Amino acid sequence: MQLSKHWVWLCMLPLAGCSVIDEYIRPNPITVQEWQAPLPHNGNVSALTNWWAQFKDPVLDQLLAQAQKESPSLEIALANIRTARANVLSARAQGVPDLTSTGSMNRSKGGGGGGAFPATTIEIDSITLDASWEIDLFGKIKAAKQAAKAQLEAKKIAWHDARLTVAAEVANNYVNYRACQASVNALQGAFNSRKETARLTGISAKAGFTAPSDLALAEAATHASESTLDGQQAECEGLVKALVELTNYPEPELKALLAKGKGMPQPAMFEVNSLPATLLTRRPDLAIDERNLAEASANAGVAKAQLYPSLTLSGSIGYRRTNFGGTVTRTDTWSYGPSVKLPIFDGGTLRADLAEARANFDSLMATYKQDVRKALKEVEQALVNLDSANRRAQSEQASAQQYARYFEAAELNWKSGGIDLLSLEDARRQKINAELNVVTQQKNRVLQWIALYKAFGGDWYEVQQQAKQDTTKDMTGKGK
Repeated sequence: MQLSKHWVWLCMLPLAGCSVIDEYIRPNPITVQEWQAPLPHNGNVSALTNWWAQFKDPVLDQLLAQAQKESPSLEIALANIRTARANVLSARAQGVPDLTSTGSMNRSKGGGGGGAFPATTIEIDSITLDASWEIDLFGKIKAAKQAAKAQLEAKKIAWHDARLTVAAEVANNYVNYRACQASVNALQGAFNSRKETARLTGISAKAGFTAPSDLALAEAATHASESTLDGQQAECEGLVKALVELTNYPEPELKALLAKGKGMPQPAMFEVNSLPATLLTRRPDLAIDERNLAEASANAGVAKAQLYPSLTLSGSIGYRRTNFGGTVTRTDTWSYGPSVKLPIFDGGTLRADLAEARANFDSLMATYKQDVRKALKEVEQALVNLDSANRRAQSEQASAQQYARYFEAAELNWKSGGIDLLSLEDARRQKINAELNVVTQQKNRVLQWIALYKAFGGDWYEVQQQAKQDTTKDMTGKGK
């Protein structure tokens, strides 16, 4: 009777709530108070939500949609989400009773072959129902559930991060392709101009009005211009190959799509929050780091709980029917009771597991802090580069206009015999370089906006917040 009382007290242990798991506290790393680089301010400021559509470039929209649909990295991210969901279900199953059933039917024949001991048929039928339930005495099961949930949340955010990366990569290649095509057009114009100059110089040289050296210079400049043009066209072809890989479009179909668009896409500017700390929630990679920390903290809790006793309640009921030579016997069986597992000596394995789990948490914490600094750096650099690209684009445009006027005057002067061919080619070279610089700075301006968009975390946070608001409205019945 005294032993029975002890079991009663043991079964009441879960009511004490004696969890040994340390509470996870979301880290709040130190960040600077404000951005040091100049913030974009001029022009119309738009929200980050659906930012890509604000380019108003149908070709880019189609490329982005196709890449999102065909991206292997997104397929991997979705598969990781499914794996994490399965882990959540497995962790939840640890906190509920486990019920199994076994049954058997046996037929056998024994005894002599005749006479006083005839052969006897033995039939044995049985069925058993077993149940067990591990009581979460010290929070091990709860911690395992928390770890699985944090892992699932991290995988979901990783899918958004993969979408952001794919979109930025497609947009970067598309912008580079448009800039490459603009450079091809400028170089094609230069080649045509040099070819015409060589033709006129050849006519003049045959007539004896121009020295043979001028003709050689004109032809050399034409061939050099053709070589530069070929190299630029090859670069454009390489960018097409990159877009084929990203979108999985057949190359002829992709080229037909690219041919529908012209000119550099223009992004809408967005407001950059002056508080750097907002990056901690805005950037998906930092949100993933934080969820990984939460998972590591929970795993450390599981390892700690392994050092303490575990209590399992188990029970069994069974039925057995035996037919021995026509004599039938029926038997009912049952049993129940708790069992306790107490770690006494394991050679230090459990404590080593706990030390490893804590070290893993410390490592992830250091990674989180490092990634926060990296994120701040990326935004600062993107802001500096964007400000520089905006100002340089204006300067290069003004410079190109003046060099174009200079070349026009030089060409007229050359045709009238006022300057030699070398001076004309120098003026042409400066005009071409100025045109290419304009294209480069226009490209850099768009690329820096994309870099800032990515460094600031894209629009995934707005999508998440909108989804939460829609869910709240559905639950409260508002907004219908």
